[in-house]
Amino acid sequence: MIRLQTNFIITILFFIFFFNKILNASSNFFIVTKIDNEIITNIDIAKEVNYLIALNNDLEKIDNKSLVNLARDSLIREKVKKNELKKNFKSFNVNEDVIKQLIENFYKRLKLNTIDEFRNYLNNYNVNLSAVESKIRIEILWNNLIYNKYANQININKKELEKKINKKRDNEIKKYLLSEILFSTEKTKDFEKLNNEIRKKILENGFKTAANIYSKSDTSKFGGRIGFIEESQLSKNILDKLNLLNIGEITDTIKVPNGYLILKLNEIKIEKVEKDFKKELDNLIRFETDRQLNQFSMIYYNKIKLNTKIINE
Repeated sequence: MIRLQTNFIITILFFIFFFNKILNASSNFFIVTKIDNEIITNIDIAKEVNYLIALNNDLEKIDNKSLVNLARDSLIREKVKKNELKKNFKSFNVNEDVIKQLIENFYKRLKLNTIDEFRNYLNNYNVNLSAVESKIRIEILWNNLIYNKYANQININKKELEKKINKKRDNEIKKYLLSEILFSTEKTKDFEKLNNEIRKKILENGFKTAANIYSKSDTSKFGGRIGFIEESQLSKNILDKLNLLNIGEITDTIKVPNGYLILKLNEIKIEKVEKDFKKELDNLIRFETDRQLNQFSMIYYNKIKLNTKIINE
């Protein structure tokens, strides 16, 4: 317990020191990046660093320059999305119950039990709960936008999903606890360089930190952690790769429709359950729908980013 408390204090001291270092430019406010008519300042960067470290303490291990770049990239994604949302929605009102549920998901990932614990935890990093809610609101609206644009392009092969369920042994579900790094390159020739860079970062700083820095997936803010995925939800190609691994190992780089994927196998468990064909089919359809929407989300984001004027000062 004493060791955990010591590590936490060290983290907070690092955070305070680094926060002050970013702000310290004769205590002046200055612009870091311009995005169309929006700006990102040194103060914005400092706040985003606080937020990112709060979600993943492992980020304290990386150098200051990489941390600033990570915070800037995170804010660029947020502002590009926000500007696009303004063109499509009259207001940013969303269902408050959905926000509460996602907030709960956040603090449970951090092994906290209540919203008050989460609020106090964030306060230690000078992060307001309202700022987190604002970020979640943007992501909810972004997901709504993607669904509205691409719902008619989702292609679900129910017969294939039904075959997957029928192949399973009765009363038994195999689950994989996975983390991911999803990345892409503009040119195929750049793949090898970026792939080697990511794998080097994994060796030096761990998978979670590498995911924070390089992954384009929404899971990046939590170090790439996906959670438990049922065997039936995974493609044969990915299953073949995972079955070659021991716990704690990572896959070869896998080509996927929206880029390249590196998976880490954290745990495997087998659960005994009563077979409910309809429920399992509904879960598979939901999982496959989310997977395709995530692909569309990346495609659409990259498209609007290309048409956005981004200038780093």
